[in-house]
Amino acid sequence: MLSSSGPEGLWGRHTRKRFVARLLLTSASFALSIPTAIAGTADDPQPQASQPETTAPTTVEPKELVVTGSRVVRDGYKAPTPLSVIGADQLANNANSNIAQYVTNLPAFSGSGSPRSNTTTGANGAAGINSLNLRSLGANRTLVLLDGRRVTPALTTGVVDVDAIPQALISRVDVVTGGASATYGSDAVAGVVNFVLDHTLKGIRAEVSGGATSYGDGQNYKVSLAGGGSFADDRGHFLIAGEHVYDYGIGAGRRDWTLQGRQLLANPAYTATNGQPQRLIYDNVGYMTATPGGIIFAGPLRGTAFGPGGNPYQLNYGDIQADPFMRGGGWQANDLRHTNAISPIESRQMAFARATFDVSRALNLTAQFSFVRAKTQADLTTAYMIGTSGPRVQLDNAYLPASIRAQMIGAGLSSIQIGTLNQDLGVTYQVTDRQTYSYTLGANGIFRMLGTDWHWDSYAQYGQSNNLVTFPNNISRSHYTLAADAVVNPATGSIVCRSTLTSPGNGCSPYNVFGTGVNDTNGAAAQYIRSASRSNLEIDQTVVAASLTGEPVKTWAGPVSLAFSGEYRRDHAHGVVDADSLAVNHIYANYSPIDGSTNVKEGAVEIVIPLAKHYSWADSWDLNGAARYTSYSLAGNVVTWKIGTTFSPTRDFTLRVTRSRDIRAPNLQETFLPASTARQSIFDPFTNTTPAFDQTTTGNRNLKPERADTFGLGGVFTPHFIPGLSASVDYWSINVKDEISIIASGDELQLCYDGSRPELCNNITRVNGVVTQVISQNINIAGQKVRGLDFEASYRRDLGFLGLPGRIDLHANFTKYLQDTISTGISAPIDYVGENSGTNPPRWRTNATLGYQLNGLHTSLTLRGFSSGTQFANYIQCTSACPASTTLHPTINNNYLPGRMYLDFAISYDFTAGRLKGLSLFFNAQNITNRDPGLTVAGNAFGNGANTAVLYDVAGPVLRGGFRLKI
Repeated sequence: MLSSSGPEGLWGRHTRKRFVARLLLTSASFALSIPTAIAGTADDPQPQASQPETTAPTTVEPKELVVTGSRVVRDGYKAPTPLSVIGADQLANNANSNIAQYVTNLPAFSGSGSPRSNTTTGANGAAGINSLNLRSLGANRTLVLLDGRRVTPALTTGVVDVDAIPQALISRVDVVTGGASATYGSDAVAGVVNFVLDHTLKGIRAEVSGGATSYGDGQNYKVSLAGGGSFADDRGHFLIAGEHVYDYGIGAGRRDWTLQGRQLLANPAYTATNGQPQRLIYDNVGYMTATPGGIIFAGPLRGTAFGPGGNPYQLNYGDIQADPFMRGGGWQANDLRHTNAISPIESRQMAFARATFDVSRALNLTAQFSFVRAKTQADLTTAYMIGTSGPRVQLDNAYLPASIRAQMIGAGLSSIQIGTLNQDLGVTYQVTDRQTYSYTLGANGIFRMLGTDWHWDSYAQYGQSNNLVTFPNNISRSHYTLAADAVVNPATGSIVCRSTLTSPGNGCSPYNVFGTGVNDTNGAAAQYIRSASRSNLEIDQTVVAASLTGEPVKTWAGPVSLAFSGEYRRDHAHGVVDADSLAVNHIYANYSPIDGSTNVKEGAVEIVIPLAKHYSWADSWDLNGAARYTSYSLAGNVVTWKIGTTFSPTRDFTLRVTRSRDIRAPNLQETFLPASTARQSIFDPFTNTTPAFDQTTTGNRNLKPERADTFGLGGVFTPHFIPGLSASVDYWSINVKDEISIIASGDELQLCYDGSRPELCNNITRVNGVVTQVISQNINIAGQKVRGLDFEASYRRDLGFLGLPGRIDLHANFTKYLQDTISTGISAPIDYVGENSGTNPPRWRTNATLGYQLNGLHTSLTLRGFSSGTQFANYIQCTSACPASTTLHPTINNNYLPGRMYLDFAISYDFTAGRLKGLSLFFNAQNITNRDPGLTVAGNAFGNGANTAVLYDVAGPVLRGGFRLKI
């Protein structure tokens, strides 16, 4: 089992240090292969297996190539939808232990999830997941494929965990930044990320690598082995691979910036007319209504806290007090930042096998199996109970200090309530264990029809993701309440739970809520209070699909390409949770069970028509179109389409335009979320009262697919008079309508009252005119529009023309976000561009690499970064003479978050040693200037590292080295 404390997993501390030291010494000569715009090897003869061209055509041999986002075999560089390709050399030489760490550095990605950014997740089960988020539209609107086929989702939200991809065999990653629903169906609203495997590997290749941060933590290692070969006179080919990765993580409090106590708090001096900001961001902020050993936060004994051994002391409140926070004074002891891990412990194992056999030109058979297990563990926080969520203690509590009892009697108090961080219960931690299986049988081939070759491909695939998520030392609210109510048994004189006086067999053991070090962390009371929250979720996906591509006719400008495809897909989820989660009895991480399935049937056609070729007014001109009809079992029928064109007036310049209608179907979570009820007290505009009623949150089987209108316009410049140079600029716009969003009960009451959403009145139950229940459901009400500009340039050339040896390679990507407007359907839309504190995009992102190669030596420098921005896009920054705050636009004293530029270095050397001709030593260093992250105050009050990790580097300088072998 992974462990966050004590013995450190597979190795002890000293063994681990020896490993890293030896590895770095062995890697005295290092290398990183220069990033290119294209890499990888040719794949199977099926359409999805061909190699695409990119924005650096000088690196590619001319041939017909397939484009992700299109089923028509065409030159990828001529595609109307922009395509970026991350090659095998880039992935290998970057030397990350996980491919997602490299892919998400592309500027087109924003707000992607990672194990580091998910260390504060609880009930949503997303801990440990590497997800991809294009254009900041959400990971569930980015379609992730493996060899052009869907990957079984890890969550009921439809999000795919990149850890499920067999990373030892990836030859390239194709990133299509534009809608592709007409080609691949639901979820391709923001684009497609296709991981392409090396199906033609022959021989053996292996890697042993490892690294650590410059702080001496974050140690990790990777061992992989892959092999392939032919049989039956090259008619058959097999492929096998295995991989093991382990990362020891970065523990809580291991960076100074996590201990600054930066927090958002209300301004206690604010009034609507005094010109002060309504909210404040300051350092040195901690809780004032909870301490590690408990505090009386209200009443005549306010400020009485309990320290080591239960000894009372008076809390120093500091200079600013804004419930539940304070600045200064004794803030540091009451800050939870130091309890949350910066990076989790991770363990990943992969096994993969594939075999193909050419029966004939018309029939090629494929069988494939993959298994991936990914396990993570991270410290979360203590079982904190802030203010009124803490226990109420009676005057006769057996652990109540005598001095406090006397003060209570003097003040006429029969009870007190304390806020506590429950330090004696230790730090809670979460463990995720995901196992993903995939089985595929396929067949493809070529046959003659209408005087031309037609390529056909079909497959059946079954995938299953088993997700076990636990909080082993979570606590039961009801048991805590019983254990905290400790009294003296009048019959024996011993301290017992009050409840055992009437129910002696209930198992309760008394717990002392006064002070730290007053309870055995693993004693009977702690064991009684603890209750592991547990979710065991199984998601399975069945896909049967077929496609047919060919060139049935020719025009004056060349052959017309045509593709047909059809697919049946079934998604099912079944989850089981623990009893306390069902009763919402945990302090947090109360999981919900789920059970439901959907299916879809769809058919599509795509065509490419050449309109001109080698004319005086046009070097080439192609028209591309696609349409898909989809029938969902619950969400109804929908048609998606795409039309695009590429026009090259000369061979040096290509203009590309595309327009599409894309969709995202309701996922299993949105559809089948089980009902959960909580008591609410909210204003009812019908009666002008504030009644108490039951709010029931549940899924909605009447949801419709989200619709997105996508437009792209761009140009590509490849001047023949500057060999090796290519550049492109693209404008893109995605407007999502009918976004699925859950509506709070108060909003439902208001929208029903004002008549803007009369259908919501059906969710409100009244008895004698008084609200008794409001059902909150996901509905198609929200919207989002994102726009931006993409710039890409590459230059690759031998330096012989300057009389110098070697070759340089420059590749740069830049994205300027122009708009990210989100409308809830209730309040006014807000543009979130530049909000650097969450999953929204910064104003710009860039990634540029300069490489140099001389024989077997490869070096590179990479500059990646993003612009400065705000904590909250809708806040107004001011310190005096502030405008009046509103609900949508509060005022704040400091709304700034810095931008960052990170510098990475890599070097490698390829050499031979005896009969071993494919040896390579490599080393790289990331964030070598050690730029600390900007500190966000959004998100959980204890998760500074996790909140920050969405955008910023949080590990510090990371050094990795190792060797590779090819035989």
